[in-house]
Amino acid sequence: MTEQRTIAGRYELTECVGTGGMGKVWLAYDTRLDRQVALKLLRSDLSLTGTKGRSVVARFKREARFTARLEHPGVPAVFDAGADGDELYLVMQLIRGKDLGEVLAEQGALSVEWVAAIGAQIASVLASAHSVSLVHRDLKPRNVMLAAGGVVTVLDFGISALLDRDLTKVTINGETLGSPGYMAPEQLTTGQVSPLTDLYALGCMLYELLTGEQVFGRLNTMATMLAQVNQEPRPLTTLRMDVPSPLGRLVLDLLAKDPEQRPADAGEVYTRLLPFLPRPTADQAGEPELDSTDPTRPYRYPLAPRPRARPAPVVELLSATQVREVRARAADLAENDRFTQASELLADLLADAPTYDLAMRAVRGQYANTLLLGGDCMRALPEFRRLVIELTDSLGEDDQDVLFYRSQMATCLAELGEITEALREFQEVLDAQKRVRSHDDPMVLDLRRQIGMLFGASGDLHGARRVLTSLLADTVRIMGSEHPGTSELQALVDRLRQVSG
Repeated sequence: MTEQRTIAGRYELTECVGTGGMGKVWLAYDTRLDRQVALKLLRSDLSLTGTKGRSVVARFKREARFTARLEHPGVPAVFDAGADGDELYLVMQLIRGKDLGEVLAEQGALSVEWVAAIGAQIASVLASAHSVSLVHRDLKPRNVMLAAGGVVTVLDFGISALLDRDLTKVTINGETLGSPGYMAPEQLTTGQVSPLTDLYALGCMLYELLTGEQVFGRLNTMATMLAQVNQEPRPLTTLRMDVPSPLGRLVLDLLAKDPEQRPADAGEVYTRLLPFLPRPTADQAGEPELDSTDPTRPYRYPLAPRPRARPAPVVELLSATQVREVRARAADLAENDRFTQASELLADLLADAPTYDLAMRAVRGQYANTLLLGGDCMRALPEFRRLVIELTDSLGEDDQDVLFYRSQMATCLAELGEITEALREFQEVLDAQKRVRSHDDPMVLDLRRQIGMLFGASGDLHGARRVLTSLLADTVRIMGSEHPGTSELQALVDRLRQVSG
């Protein structure tokens, strides 16, 4: 992309991350809410003008609304939808991970536990979707992702319905706009879809995940379609002997030509997969060894925090000029309240750095401050702690950089509700600053104010009144009673007197 493009005056397209029959998927930046999103630009060959065009837009918005109502952790949240010029766009939660097509290409057939865990999570998504009359219509490995924490995410719900109603019918050239390897017989012959159509596609996927091969092999489009309608699938045991009989039976039931012969609904599929799922365990000693996208993890450790991402490998030695340029770019982004982009830029810089030297320490400080400014105190706190430890060892506990990072750390603690620890940190920083600064120094006064405010936040109103009343007297002496800062502090002390008695 030679120049940056903005959709709807809000979403900056940064990188095309996928192209398919329905359009392109872009990594985009939401300038209004300071976050990365996934943005789909749907096929541009659909005319949006005239009566038919208005119908397309109306149907698109209706289907987008239906999809947005589907609230499930296995479905990306829909943030926005609309038309920009002659293009339809859909803005969704950005999911990072691997799609099952990539997983199959890398690993081939998967373990029974992995397949059961993937299938159960998909079945849970389908049950939720079908309960609100939403049918996927194009379920396939490329539309399912393994994300961090082993969460299975189903993509493109409702997208295929945004195009023509006869989407799945064969064209004159014998081609189809769907995915023949995963389409049910009734979908191919009549274009009719129902929740049972999605179950057939799930059966095709489970078969492929267990064997590493599609149900009818790698045939051409027309041969695959004919096989889906007329040919019985090969028994799983001819390709893999260790598949438990009940699991093999479930897969074949899902692949029944007659929809009425398939499981009644996705809930039944989930129930039949339960015996093959791992049981929850309280012992997480081996958990760090699991693949970060292991789909059994939600069953082994329900509601456990996501595993931390492994550090990126070193790729090249960065020059001092490159480091300065990246830092300047990140500073500009932060100055314009684009904290998400700024922090990601600095995180990438730290990940690519082959050594951790003084220059990278400065980058880490900028990274931590950017996270704090953006409100991400959970990630900023460990960065500040690391900086405090390293700088204290080399420069001493009264060094101004050490004290600055300690006060930033205390701010993070306060924002995260750790009031007692935040008060301790601020008090120790104040004591240290008093050893090297005048008691009338603005930094000393500001620390006293923060301590007083934290006493109030902890519920100790008398302590807050004591600290702030003393501060008020010094502020009047230094700045005068008419100074705006004095007036604001006086009002705060007055309120405390009223509520604390």
